[in-house]
Amino acid sequence: MWVNCPLRSGLLFVTLSLALAKHKSISFSKRCCSKGTLIQAVDSLSTRAAGLKTTIPEDHIKNIRHLKKKTKKLFMKNCRFQEQLLFFFMEDVFGHHQLQVYKEKHFVQDFHGLKQKWSHCISCPSSAKEMKSITRIKKIFYGIGTKGFYKAISEVDILLSWIKNFLESIVS
Repeated sequence: MWVNCPLRSGLLFVTLSLALAKHKSISFSKRCCSKGTLIQAVDSLSTRAAGLKTTIPEDHIKNIRHLKKKTKKLFMKNCRFQEQLLFFFMEDVFGHHQLQVYKEKHFVQDFHGLKQKWSHCISCPSSAKEMKSITRIKKIFYGIGTKGFYKAISEVDILLSWIKNFLESIVS
């Protein structure tokens, strides 16, 4: 059940307009949930991500990362990359069969809910062409086999912090 919340105050509208001027490639839908709702969803997922990480083997691959600092810069600036990265986590990581073994379906459902809310609030010209950064992440993910799954799960908290930082930078 996804609820679209109309923007309730003129002040929020002005703030969003200023944010749009700052981030020209990103636009907000006229009907979306509030900043608080999105940040609350991220905070809830962050807490649950910590629990999810305890259900998988420790990540011993320290020299490889899916989510690097330059990847964060791209995430903060490019809405197409945001969409594709969220899609990668939904389909490739959380769609992984081992997640069902760990009985974390509620986390996946909540992440999917966040992705849906994100899509309602941030509209972006979509493209069928996958960005090179996503292709690189997928190559690493599949290249290290099952360990790619564990590495991605261990980095979910990084992604969630990026999402929160992005939301705070857009709507503040």
